[in-house]
Amino acid sequence: MENPPSVSDLPFIRITALSHLAWERTLFQRPQQLMSRFAGLGHRVDYFSSVSFRKYLSMPLEARLVKGPGDLEAQNLPFFPGSSSNPVSAWLSRKLMIAKARATLRAGTAPRVLWLQHPGFVEFVDQLPHDALVYDAMDPFRAFAKSDPKVLRQEEELLQRANIVFTGGRSLQRLLEPLRPDAICHPSGVDFPHFARAAQDCPAPPPDISKLSKPILGYFGAVDERIDWDLLKFLCRERRHWSIVLIGPLVLLDKLPISEPNLHWLGPKSYARLPDYLRCFDVCLIPWKVNDLTRFMSPTKTPEYLAAGRPVVSVPIPDVAADYSEEVLLAETPQAFLEQCTKALLRGKGPAFKPPQSRTWDEIAKDMMVAIAKTLL
Repeated sequence: MENPPSVSDLPFIRITALSHLAWERTLFQRPQQLMSRFAGLGHRVDYFSSVSFRKYLSMPLEARLVKGPGDLEAQNLPFFPGSSSNPVSAWLSRKLMIAKARATLRAGTAPRVLWLQHPGFVEFVDQLPHDALVYDAMDPFRAFAKSDPKVLRQEEELLQRANIVFTGGRSLQRLLEPLRPDAICHPSGVDFPHFARAAQDCPAPPPDISKLSKPILGYFGAVDERIDWDLLKFLCRERRHWSIVLIGPLVLLDKLPISEPNLHWLGPKSYARLPDYLRCFDVCLIPWKVNDLTRFMSPTKTPEYLAAGRPVVSVPIPDVAADYSEEVLLAETPQAFLEQCTKALLRGKGPAFKPPQSRTWDEIAKDMMVAIAKTLL
């Protein structure tokens, strides 16, 4: 039996990635982590996403066209005004992304990988030349409240057409298994050296969190429909001397749905600054609702919190329970969540910690490239 190809066997390739997530500093998520690693392995990466026209106009030029590590360029393109309701504006927005992506795929003679991060981009596939089509399924898009009704059909088509399907968690892999039993599961990785910095002492914490009373129980990530606001309200009212902190951008929210004096939203912070804030947390939280959206997710923040040596309390998200039940304190009810937070405070902070079952983004990116090598060679 021949040995499987390794990363070193793979020639220089061009990856053109189409994503629903803008390339920006405050939500540096799975696509950004992976694309940065692919560029670090010596490949060309072009990343395209779209932002609202208003946001695009407010962006500095360096945020519209981002030069990443290695040979990586990320372009945040505008949705033209009225794209959600005006067919002409929607058509112009699609044509702009197609034209930009096609230019990168036509350049040179290197093997071309078209990497899709969202099912909606399947409608572009026939217009973009490529040698391999990859779908990296990171979320159950059909379950988001604002998802296009067509997304389920689009995902079924993409699952059938993709040469390679990756999934961001085990529950999501099982969801997609009927159409892609060969999907390769790579749960969320961790940039361990980055978040392990939070386990070290720092004499000067950020001013906006240093003024808050201790203990601080914190969450970072998108502040969106996944948050269980009733749970947070319960915590705030039961423990008025605790500071409950949320860090991250509001997504489809104009303001927090609840107002409690000890609930503090500090806004979005750059990825580079997250360890400085995480260092100030006494307990890390995953206070999500458990529903059709979250039960198929594998939160990236779980291994990031653990890397900082902080105790973690979470609702019983299936992938968290399956992968981290020995490290994370789980609670099904608000009262149980409160009790687990109390237990976590008694446990206290520890050294930087990487559970053996967690993997770094570098390891995941290399394994993904091996899978691509099998398809291209």
